[in-house]
Amino acid sequence: MSEHSIPVIEIPDATNEPAAYVEALVDTLGDRNALEVYSSTPDVVRDLCQDLTDEQWYVPLADGEWNSAQVVGHILDVDIVYGFRFRLVLTEDNPSYPGYNEKLFSELARPHPRAVMEALYGLRTANAALLANMAPEDWQRWGTHGEQGSEQIDIMVTKMAGHDLAHINQLERTIAVARGVS
Repeated sequence: MSEHSIPVIEIPDATNEPAAYVEALVDTLGDRNALEVYSSTPDVVRDLCQDLTDEQWYVPLADGEWNSAQVVGHILDVDIVYGFRFRLVLTEDNPSYPGYNEKLFSELARPHPRAVMEALYGLRTANAALLANMAPEDWQRWGTHGEQGSEQIDIMVTKMAGHDLAHINQLERTIAVARGVS
């Protein structure tokens, strides 16, 4: 399968177009269960990446685009950020939290991509357990995103699930290119 046969999920820039970004993530999720998508992402990532060679991990989708190692690293970064945000919203009344520069985060040092995948698996398991065991009233708790404004924790989880689907799509296309190169 070539990367051109995989339909592209387009997501606007979160900083420049925050409302359009949120809408695109919600639309990407559609009628799927957000917590199920969120919980299953590490398994999907493992399945997609299990046979990548060391060389293939570092082949970018295109010039100026991320490679598979960076995509998986980004999904982990987002889980670190949102794991913290979830906990703030669950333990404080309407906390505020900043946005962050995902491109600069992606340039930070990381272990081998397989170790990043395992870290994602562990952290996502912990975060998904936190979410799955929330009381019904916890789903109505609010926080304030520095760029996107007030949001309930349920929309945070919906955004994460849509974000996962968009980056799984990117990962699929990147792996298709990497397999064609090697």
